[in-house]
Amino acid sequence: MRISQDSVTDQPGASLSSSSSPYIFGDIGLQTAGIAPGNVSLVRVTLNAYARLTMAISSNPTIVPDATFTILRNSIPIFTTVYQKPASQSMTELTYEMAGITAVDFPPSADVLAGQIRYIISVTTNYGVTLGARCFSGIAVAG
Repeated sequence: MRISQDSVTDQPGASLSSSSSPYIFGDIGLQTAGIAPGNVSLVRVTLNAYARLTMAISSNPTIVPDATFTILRNSIPIFTTVYQKPASQSMTELTYEMAGITAVDFPPSADVLAGQIRYIISVTTNYGVTLGARCFSGIAVAG
């Protein structure tokens, strides 16, 4: 198991805007060097992430602030999800949300045989989001 803890508190937050590059808040390398060649097709990975979001005030009613989370395996996207500010919440008030993500992966044999698989999680936004506490973890098992 590997962990990446980008921030253990909500303050100071990482402010993102629609012009920001993807913000990487987790980068882990899961070791697979000990996997027997006959078991490489049995490797399963579980990834977990958490991020506290402060969703911005939107002065434009056609823009609903969102945060798009993407997980990459060795630079290849394997999971994407979008968290959107709920329509029931006022766009004229800051909104505090917590995003919990669980993703699974069945890595290709070539990646397993390389001895380490790199997983990265990033977030982008279409308007304005501030990230508070955030972390990323993963575990690989065979069988």
